[in-house]
Amino acid sequence: MRWRQLIVLYIVAASMGGWYWFVERQPTELPKSDDRRPFLQLDARGLREVRVRRLGHEMVSRWNGDGWVVVEPAGGTVPSDLIAAFTNALASAQEIARIADHPGDVGQYGLDERASRIEIVPASGDSVVVVLGGTNPTGTAVYARRDAAPEVVLVGRNIRYYEDLIFQALEARDAPTTEQGAPVGG
Repeated sequence: MRWRQLIVLYIVAASMGGWYWFVERQPTELPKSDDRRPFLQLDARGLREVRVRRLGHEMVSRWNGDGWVVVEPAGGTVPSDLIAAFTNALASAQEIARIADHPGDVGQYGLDERASRIEIVPASGDSVVVVLGGTNPTGTAVYARRDAAPEVVLVGRNIRYYEDLIFQALEARDAPTTEQGAPVGG
């Protein structure tokens, strides 16, 4: 290869690099900050009472200044930190997507008699009711609606996760215990 050909190749390569740098290369747009809206306008620290009902079971807990205490069912025990995590999940929930503004059949979202009904009573102001339905087809979110609002939205599944843990803790008190003197396995 001659030196003239080498110079021509360098000029072609430099011009192609310049073309790419100034024309083809577009600045990448950074994704916008999360456009999600808060599902509820709550401060978890200002809550006084939380009532959760689903399929014939109910749990009522109150903030006593030091922690959450289960009031109903009588004798029910749920760790205070678990209820605090549940209230934090509710207060920080974001609308992932708005599914329907005026759904005709809310049963398709699990928002019928199978739904969980959560009533949140703040220290001041009106109580807020949330209805949690079924999970979306991919299993990553839960259908929800504010009781007074007609629209159905998707919220993160962690609310349902903590709700399940609360009811599991309540059911654990009814679990049979073993006899202290019986041999293991018998």
